[in-house]
Amino acid sequence: MIACRKRFFRLPARHIARFQFIIEGYDGIATVTTVDPKEAVVMVSIPDGLEGHVDSVLEAMAREGAIPFRETPGWKNGAGNEP
Repeated sequence: MIACRKRFFRLPARHIARFQFIIEGYDGIATVTTVDPKEAVVMVSIPDGLEGHVDSVLEAMAREGAIPFRETPGWKNGAGNEP
């Protein structure tokens, strides 16, 4: 089993599908799971060794500005709030 790092992001709910499509479009670098649709929080699971690739994609998305998102490192499934 491959170890994965989990990162959480909050974004407008209407952008979740597009965010997932973009990240998962880079085949194999990460998967995106909606963990709280009400709070619009997604979890990005990144296999060890691919963090740099995901960071590059996220940086490009942030520069483009089409999908506003922010990382919420302290978010835990069910908590619903940042620390």
